[in-house]
Amino acid sequence: MIQWSFLQNSRVRHGGRPSIVENRPFSASSGGSGFVPTVLAKNHSITESLNRSFSSAFTLIEVLLVIVVMGIAAAIAMPSFVRSIQGQRLSAAARTLTTVARYARSMAVLKQSDLALTFNLANGQVDLVSLNTSLPSFSRSVDGVRLQEVTIEGADPVTEGTCSVPFLRNGVCVPFAVTIVDHNGNYVILKVDALGSVKSKVFGTQ
Repeated sequence: MIQWSFLQNSRVRHGGRPSIVENRPFSASSGGSGFVPTVLAKNHSITESLNRSFSSAFTLIEVLLVIVVMGIAAAIAMPSFVRSIQGQRLSAAARTLTTVARYARSMAVLKQSDLALTFNLANGQVDLVSLNTSLPSFSRSVDGVRLQEVTIEGADPVTEGTCSVPFLRNGVCVPFAVTIVDHNGNYVILKVDALGSVKSKVFGTQ
């Protein structure tokens, strides 16, 4: 009697996952007509794999919790962020006017000519105007804030229209103060001395 046997291990797809199929030996005398596959299901491995998949994923409650926490943090930080932007606008306007005053004094000495620094309170524009000689046009404006008041020493405060501060050829100007206000009532007062230097900056809220 002739007997033969085949041993072969192969991987097949079972339920979407790999399983081991073992082809057991058989003899012709047993009356079989082919291989008899025995599927060895890896139930324990499949269960562990599923558990790892579920444990590594985010649930809807966890996602909603993260969104709520982020919303609370944004609501807390937003007012400080807005105040920071507003403070930067006031500081930028103060730096602009400081630079303009220094430039006016420098040009008056350089050109040996009397100049005037003109403030337009309606649109927040500052122009350097020559009284005796022609100069390249020089103009600056403050953005996001407004010029509320200009006070020139020996004169009444100006709150509308235009006013001019003279800069003499020897580098001396009439001391003045400029008040800059933003839309929320925060302000800064620049006090400029006779040499065109900013003597002090006063920040506050109306």
